[in-house]
Amino acid sequence: MANRGPIGNGLYAVCKALLWGALAALARVRYFNVPDIRKRRGGLLIASNHQSFLDPLLIGMALSGPIRYLARRSLFGVPGLGRLIWALGAHPVTRGTVDSGAVKTVMRLLREGEAVLVFPEGTRSRNGSLGRFKPGAAAIAARCGVPLLPVCVEGAHECWPRSRTLPRPGRAAVAFGEPIATEGMSPEELTERLCDEIIALRASLRDYLGRPGRRGSRRAAVR
Repeated sequence: MANRGPIGNGLYAVCKALLWGALAALARVRYFNVPDIRKRRGGLLIASNHQSFLDPLLIGMALSGPIRYLARRSLFGVPGLGRLIWALGAHPVTRGTVDSGAVKTVMRLLREGEAVLVFPEGTRSRNGSLGRFKPGAAAIAARCGVPLLPVCVEGAHECWPRSRTLPRPGRAAVAFGEPIATEGMSPEELTERLCDEIIALRASLRDYLGRPGRRGSRRAAVR
C-alpha cells in the first residue's frame, strides 16, 4: 500500500471519533450496505451525489479506512481549516474549470491504491435534487482500470442547504451500491450506469426517510 502521508498518523482516527458524535447528534444518520474498503485490491473511485458540505464527512465516517477527496482550493487558505483538511486527506481543486492538476492527482492516487471520493455533479445541489453528472469521474476510473463505487446521500441538504451559513439538526441516510467494473465500458456508458444506481439508491433512501416525491431522473442527471 502506498504511503498515506498525513492521514497515516493518528489525526485521522482522532478527528473521525470526534466528528462521529457530532454528526450523530446533528444528522441522526443511518447507513446501508457499507463496504469494507480495507479488503479491496488496488484503487477505488467513490462517486456520490452532492447535497451539502456534510457529504464528505457523512461518507467518510462510515468507511473502514481513510479516503482521499477533493476540496475547493480557497478552503486551503482559511487559517487552521486548510491544514486540517489537508491532514485529513483533501487535495485542492479549482472550481469552474477543468483542473488538470487535480485530475492528475486523482489518477496518481488511484494508481497508488487509494480510495478517492468525487462528486460527478461538480457542485452542491441547490434544492436537494440530482444535478447533471459529468463524465469525468467515469473517464478517470476507466483510464485507471479501477472500480466505480456509487453512493447516495439523502437528507444532508435539509441539514445544511447552500442558503445557510451553519448546519441545523435533521435526519440523513447514506447508501452504498455495488462496485461497477469499468473494463470495456465507455465513460458515457459508465456515467449512465452510475446515474441509474444512484437514482435507485435515492428512491430507497427517500422511502426510508418518508420523503416520497422528488427523486431525480436519469434524463436530468445525464443530459
